Amino acid sequence: MAQRTILTIDVGTSSTKTAVWRADGTLLAEATAPYALNRPQPLWAEIDPDLWWQAVCDTVRQVVRQAGIRPEEIAGIGIDAISWTLIPVDAAINPLAPAMIWLDRRAGEETAWLKSLPEAERFINLSANPLDEAYITPKLVWLRQHRPEIFDGAYKFLEATGFITARFTGEFICDFTQAYGYHFFDIQNERWDEAVAATIGVSLEKMPRLCPPTEIVGTVTAQAAADTGLCAGIPVIAGCLDAVVGALGSGVTRPGQTNEQGGQAGGLGISLDRVVVEPRLIFSHHVVPGQYILAAGTVGGGSLGWFRDQLGLVETAVSPLIQQNPFVLFSQQASQSPPGANGLIFLPYMAGERTPLWSSVARGVFFGLSYSTTRADMLRAIMEGCAFAVYDNLQVAAEHGVTVDEYLGAGGATQSAVWCQIKADVYGRPFVVAQRADGGEGGHGLGLFAMTAHAVGLVDDIGNTVNALLPQRRIYEPSPTNHAHYQELFQVYRSVSRKLLDDFADLNRIQRKYQKDS
Repeated sequence: MAQRTILTIDVGTSSTKTAVWRADGTLLAEATAPYALNRPQPLWAEIDPDLWWQAVCDTVRQVVRQAGIRPEEIAGIGIDAISWTLIPVDAAINPLAPAMIWLDRRAGEETAWLKSLPEAERFINLSANPLDEAYITPKLVWLRQHRPEIFDGAYKFLEATGFITARFTGEFICDFTQAYGYHFFDIQNERWDEAVAATIGVSLEKMPRLCPPTEIVGTVTAQAAADTGLCAGIPVIAGCLDAVVGALGSGVTRPGQTNEQGGQAGGLGISLDRVVVEPRLIFSHHVVPGQYILAAGTVGGGSLGWFRDQLGLVETAVSPLIQQNPFVLFSQQASQSPPGANGLIFLPYMAGERTPLWSSVARGVFFGLSYSTTRADMLRAIMEGCAFAVYDNLQVAAEHGVTVDEYLGAGGATQSAVWCQIKADVYGRPFVVAQRADGGEGGHGLGLFAMTAHAVGLVDDIGNTVNALLPQRRIYEPSPTNHAHYQELFQVYRSVSRKLLDDFADLNRIQRKYQKDS
């Protein structure tokens, strides 16, 4: 009997990772293809979508070859991709312009216009999300204002997952987990709102069909088969948002569980069974039917990488391994500083901050430096500051009666036991790192495997499948004493972060003025 396998494709900000899994959830092979973003202007962040498709084609061929399987043994394909990305395409799925991704913040004036409209509050309540430059809605308005020939000539407006799905199947869809990027998406009723779309200036004829993430939306076309080396006819599901499937793959399968991401970008996702409208946070569907994700996104996770590059040159020169993974040495050093980093607090806003501040101009700050401050204090303060940034969002969620039953950690930061313990102490709850039986992490690929295998009938339940594939759990128990200490320090962190917002804006204004003059 032919082996039944699942192909998963994760299209990220800087690379695409593709994997092949056996029907029992065993990882057979994976491959990664990197690519670079284009930043032609300071606030722009775009990429040629064809680079994504080329990365998909290359990695698909690699994993099929490495796994030693035949294309006809693949039972289904699942795709996830980055959020808040606008791709106008023609009827042949050719991009008409570079994709504006989630990091793109060029639509400042358009966001201000949207916020000035009498219907602005309705936009927020309808989609359960704030109006911000990062979302797709302001990007659509920007395209209409600055590239009207592309806006008018587009056959469909797609997001990143929908673009790859369309390339595979020829079908134009947008799954529920990606649709929240449009403020005319009625998140309660799972439909486009024609009146709101008209107010914004978008014809629904240009919008793809909405569908749940696990729907089989089509099969691999002959053209896609030729591009990827697969065979035509393989079922392809709608796919989903990367952050949501990442939460699933980390073990968030029921309401009350929370996935805390720690990496270049951090944040959390809390599973709920009801819609919560909180403009300071992010809200989307979960891939598990009947559940939603109340999410937070922070940008401080790259602070340790900055510290390594600018202040860790001695260590990285000695050991290339440390350059690739600074957590080992930095964790050892941070452990030499006590909780509270001897009175040093770090605001991890090295590239602005998303939730709950939504500030492009906020910047990193060491608060409390003295002659007695050590390198260990600085490292520990960075780790604590990133935890405080997440905890800041948890406090906002708590205002809506949102409670967390279990904190599940994921991402590169889980390699640091010191950092995991800091998070347990800051949150005041056990911090759990779930792993596969082979010791590998869960995450996007595992979540995609579970939802795709369910869609094609290989497994009965998405949540049970994920839980069965994450049998190993390392638990970091919080210290009541340290939690009490961090509670006091967090009040200082929060106060400083808010007080500096006007100063951040003034600093940005001055910097831009003199950069322009020079």
